Amino acid sequence: MNLKDEITRRILPDLLRFTDGRPVHTPALWQQRRAEIGEILSREFAGYPTRLSVKTEKRVMRCEKDSFGGKAMTEHCLLTIRSDFSEAAIPFTLVIPKRSDPVPFFVYLGFTPSPADGIGEEIIDAGYALASVFYQDIAADYFDGHMTGLGRFCTRNPYDSWGKLRIWSWAASRILDGLTGDERLDFGRAAVMGHSRLGKTALLAGAFDERFTLTVSCQSGAGGAALFRGKTGERMENLYGKGSRLWFAGNFFQYREETLPFDQHFLLAMIAPRYLYVTSASEDYWADPRSEFLGCAAASTAFELLGEKGLCSRERFPEDGTCLHEGHIGYSLRRGTHFLSREDWKNVIAYREKHGN
Repeated sequence: MNLKDEITRRILPDLLRFTDGRPVHTPALWQQRRAEIGEILSREFAGYPTRLSVKTEKRVMRCEKDSFGGKAMTEHCLLTIRSDFSEAAIPFTLVIPKRSDPVPFFVYLGFTPSPADGIGEEIIDAGYALASVFYQDIAADYFDGHMTGLGRFCTRNPYDSWGKLRIWSWAASRILDGLTGDERLDFGRAAVMGHSRLGKTALLAGAFDERFTLTVSCQSGAGGAALFRGKTGERMENLYGKGSRLWFAGNFFQYREETLPFDQHFLLAMIAPRYLYVTSASEDYWADPRSEFLGCAAASTAFELLGEKGLCSRERFPEDGTCLHEGHIGYSLRRGTHFLSREDWKNVIAYREKHGN
C-alpha cells in the first residue's frame, strides 16, 4: 500500500476544513483555521496555559568564563516567573560559544541537568548556543496532583487546565522571554528541542510560540509526531497511567483514538510555515516510526498551502539512514532503538545548516 492510501485509510480529521465544514484554501483562511486548531488542542488535548499575566527575570547565579576548555562561557541561571498571585523559579544553564557575532541557539528540554544531557560540547563546537533546562525542575514527572513547581502556579479544573506537557512547553517559552535582549544570541534562529515525552513537549512549544523558528521532536511517539489513528506500540490506553495521565488535559481521556476531534498532524501543522524536524529510530516500536512519518506527511498540506515544501519524498516509507532535508518538514530515520543519539544531533545540525535556521 502506498503511503497516501494508508493515510486515507486511517480516516484522519481534515486539516484543511473548518469544524463547520468550510474548506481552507488560502493563507488567510489557514490563519483562522490555525487559531481554531489551537483551541481544539488546548481544550481537548494539552490544556490551556495559565491566563495570568506574568513577568520573567533571568539572574546569573554563577558564571564559568572559560568552560569547555575555554571554548565557551557557561552561565548558571535562575528564571523567576511572577504573577500578581504566584511565583516560581526555574534553574537553567546557558552555554554560549565564544564568537563575535550573535549565534543561533537551542532551548533544550533535558532529562538531566547536564547541558544537552551530556553532549553540550558538540553543540558548542558546531557553533550553537544552548539554553538547557532539566524538565523536572519545571514540574515533577510523577503523580503529584500538580503540586510541584509550575503545577501549583495557578488554580486548576479537571477538564481543560494545562497538563504537564503544556507546563513544560510553556516554561520553554518563558526561558525564551528571559533570554530576550541578549545580544550574543540570534533570535531569528531560535530552536526548541526535546526527546521522547520532551519531544512531545517541544512540539507544543513550537506550535504555540511562533518565536521558535525551528522545532525539533525526537522519537516523540504517541501525543507527539505519531498519528494516533492506526498507531502501533504506545496507544492512548498506555497514557492512562497515574503519572502520564497528568501530562494531558482531563478532557483528552473522554475520547477513543478514532473519536478524537484531531490527530497529531494538527499539532505539526501549527508550526507551518516555520521549520520542523522529526527524528525516528527504526527499532523504536513503542514510538512507531511509521506513524511519525505519516504524521509529517499528513501535516505537509498546510506547509504547501503557505507556499513551502512540507515533507519531501513521502511516497514510501524511508530506509534506515535516510535523511529528508529538502522541505520545511525535515525527517531522519536511523537504525536502533529509543535513544537521543549523537547521530540524531548530527542530523539536526545538518538540517539547520542547510536551511540557515
